[in-house]
Formats: sequence, structure tokens, C-alpha cells
Amino acid sequence: MLKMRRFKRKFLMVCATAAVALAASAAPVQGASAQASSVNGRVVDAQGGVVANAEVTLGLWTPAMPGMKMTPAPQRTARSTGDGTFVFTEVPPGQYVLQVDAPGFERSSQEITVPSGQPLDVKLAVLEVPGAETAARPVSGQAPADNQLLLDRIRTLEERLNALESSTVLSEPETRVKRIEVYVDQNGNTHDQPVSGAKKTVTYQRERVYRRQTINEKIEDALGEQEKRSVKLGVSAAIIPQFAIRTRGELFFTANVAQHTMFYADLVGISGTPPDLEIPSLTLLNGFTARLVRQNELNLREAWLRTELFSRKLSLSAGRLDLTNYFDRNAVANDETSQFLSDSLVNNPSLGLAVNGSGFVAVFDPKRSLNFKIGIQQSNPNATSLSDSIYTLAEVGYFANPFKIGEGNYRFWYRVNNVEKQQQHRTAFGASFDQRLSSTVTLAGRFGASQTEDRRDQFYSGALQFRNHLVFNPGDYWAVGYSQSNLIAGRREQLAEGYYNFQLTERLKLSFHLTHVLESSAGASKLGFLVPGIRLQASF
Repeated sequence: MLKMRRFKRKFLMVCATAAVALAASAAPVQGASAQASSVNGRVVDAQGGVVANAEVTLGLWTPAMPGMKMTPAPQRTARSTGDGTFVFTEVPPGQYVLQVDAPGFERSSQEITVPSGQPLDVKLAVLEVPGAETAARPVSGQAPADNQLLLDRIRTLEERLNALESSTVLSEPETRVKRIEVYVDQNGNTHDQPVSGAKKTVTYQRERVYRRQTINEKIEDALGEQEKRSVKLGVSAAIIPQFAIRTRGELFFTANVAQHTMFYADLVGISGTPPDLEIPSLTLLNGFTARLVRQNELNLREAWLRTELFSRKLSLSAGRLDLTNYFDRNAVANDETSQFLSDSLVNNPSLGLAVNGSGFVAVFDPKRSLNFKIGIQQSNPNATSLSDSIYTLAEVGYFANPFKIGEGNYRFWYRVNNVEKQQQHRTAFGASFDQRLSSTVTLAGRFGASQTEDRRDQFYSGALQFRNHLVFNPGDYWAVGYSQSNLIAGRREQLAEGYYNFQLTERLKLSFHLTHVLESSAGASKLGFLVPGIRLQASF
């Protein structure tokens, strides 16, 4: 019984002590609740005008502890009303931080002590953006809906800016030359601003800058730079049945050896019997064999080095050349791999070039109306010296759009060549044009006259090409052409050719050709030949 009484006394004393502790701890809370007050104030600008719909944030002030990461204190948020006033109720006493944000103004932040004896007066300064036009000051008493619309626009712009920054990268540093004005005094010191006794001088300063570019542009630039340093290998194969199966294979290499400098080599192999061995024509009926010496062998058709100067306005090419690729060019009839097969429609016989050879070409094209070309080439495989069989050509080209019907190119050329064992040089001249009549029709023509021992042989041709007009497929095109050669010796040739080209795939073409040639000579009957042909062209 004595032990039970002592346990009851101890239990009563512990309960009494806990009750006193709870009462003591509850007393400050009731006192603090009783001392809670409100925080109110007014938001105005520098001129005293009210700022409505400003975001006001009240948070407990937390001292910074070195080496410790403090948990952010809870914050309360309110907005200023139409007259710029705001209020926070039931705020316990203590140290707080009051922040005010409004569109077009700088943030206002201040420490306050609660309770406060008077309302707060918050002044906002206009936000100045360097390099931008001065923004209009928000109108005093602006409606909350207008401010909310402005906040939505700012939020949308921020989202777009973040999306743009996430898809762009900085480019490689670029060195640019900047023109600046400085002031140099008598001692040689340079100043940015005018000083007494200093002389104004213009100088240039290099600076390294970066520019933003999309990731796709960065990848394309890297691939393009890698492509410039690589060697390209191309294969072009064609099969042309003209009386007999005839095949042609072409292998070409291109490589960029320096900035705006390229090396090119073209290897050609032709096998089969051409129709020219059976038909006594003045010009070749198959342009694939033009300017080649040997058949059924691999021939080096071209191998040259080209560089471009003066902002790529002047191009210089030297090596084994084919001047027909530079002079008397034609947009309608200049490529035997995709256009006409007959050499009299592909090239101008008055140029007089028999084979390719060592040469040099300079082309000045300022990308305006006029362009100029000059070239020298040796066109004789059996020449004993570099001065034998030298052909010199010059051409003036003019780009125009007459009557606004379409783009047109007009050319005039002149040729001089020496003849072996003769002192007198031979000359020739000619003109050509290709003019677009509409978006689908192009007209082309050529004329040439070459000197002989007595008078001049004459040649002329014309062609009409249709693209995406009266075709089976969108990529198909077709053309008709006519050429005539009149020799002083009495021979005459009249040739007409038409073809239709099917665009089977991006790299595969199939075309059907029909050629009629009429040969005549003085004192002999005329001979006519109808030559059908098919060309299958594959390029890789």
C-alpha cells in the first residue's frame, strides 16, 4: 500500500508538471495570434501614378548561413488593385521581405518589420533595355485585363526564346574587320574621344565574333566542309542502239584542292560500231564519239585544274580541255548525254576542233549582262611542237530578258588557228542564242562560217525544246532540231532530229531518237538515211 501511494504521488506530480508546460507553451501562441496585424501599401511609379495589377510577394526574412543550404520560407502573394493598393492580413510579427514586380518596371525589394505603424509606399522605376527603343510607360490606372494580356505576351515570347535557344548553337569564331575612328595626340597616344591637340584618324580593327545558327545549319556546314576536302567519283553509262548496239562508259573525278580551286578528270570508254562508218555524212550522227581518237579503249577526255578569283568572277582553267564546253554553249543543244545525239546539233562544226588537247581558258563573268571568254587549245594529236594546230577562241556573251518573255543568252565568237606547213592563219566566226519563250518552251539557234582556201563554209542550226508540256510524266521533256552544212567544195548536209526523254528515276533516263539526214554533192544524186536510236543513261 505504501508503494502504491508513492506511485500515485509521483504520477500526479508529473501530470501537473506537463499541464503547466502546456499552459506555458500555449500562452505565447495565444499572445502572438492576438498581436497578428496586416501589411498594406500602395504601388506607384516614379511620377506618382498608380500601378495596377502588380505582383506583390511577402516572405519571411531568412538570414544567410555560410556553408548551409536554407529551405526557402513560405511566401504569400497578392496583386495591387485598380488604385494601386494591396493588403496582407493576419501577418505574425517579425522580419519580412516585400517584393513588387510589374511589366515594364524594375523589381522593387525591401525589408520590413511587422507590425508596421503606417502603410507602405512602393515606387517602381521604368525598366531600361540597352539597345532597344524606349518603351512606353504603362498608363496609370491601366485595366487589369490589359496588364494580364501584356503578361501573356511576355510569357509567349519567353517560351519562343527558350525554344530558339534550345535549337541553336554558337558558330565557329569569325574574324571581321571593323572600321573605327580614333584620335592620336602628339605623343602617339590613341584616344577614343576627341582630346586637345589630337588628330582624327581612321583605322581598322580585327574582332572575333560568334553568330547563332541552327543545329541543322551547323550540320550542313560541317558536311559541306567535309565534302570540299573529299574526292568525288562519278559514273555515267549509256547504251545507244543505232543500227548496232553501242555502249559508252564514263568515269570522272572531282576534288577541291584549295579554296575555290577544283581538279577534274574524265575517263571515257566506248565500244561498238557507230553508224558513221556506214553512212557517208559530213558530221557525226553519234556525238559520243566526237573528239575521241581511239575506239574500244579507255580515253582520257579531260583533265584540268580550275581556280576562281576576284569574288569568283574570274575563273581560270588549264590542262587537257574541250573548248566546246566553254564556247558556243547552248541550253537546248549542248549535251549528247541528255539532249540531241547528232554532233551537228550538239556543237557548232565551224569551231573546227577535231580532238581535245592541252589548253587554257579564262572566263570573266561578273554575273551581270555581259561576260567574256578567251581560250587556247592544241587540237592535233600528231603535232610535233606546242605551236602546231593552235586554236585561239574569244567570245562575248550577253544575258537579257527581251520584252519580259523570259531569260535569254546571246553569244558571238571568233576563232583563229594556224595550219601546218602554211603561213596564213584560218579564221571563223559565229553566233548562237537560247531564248525562253515561256516557262515550258525554249528556242535555240546557231550560225557559223569557217574560212577555206577560197571562201567560207557555212553552217546553221535551230532547235525547240519543250519541258513539262505535252508530256507523259512531270519530269519528261522533248525537242526537235534542224541543222544544215554548206561546203564550198559542193557537199551539202541537211539533218533533222527529234527525241523524247523519259525521266524514269532521279539517275536513270530513257530517250527515243529519230534522225533523218540528207547528203548531196555536186554531180551526184541525193542520199537520204533514217536513223532511229534509243539511249539509256544512268548516272551515279
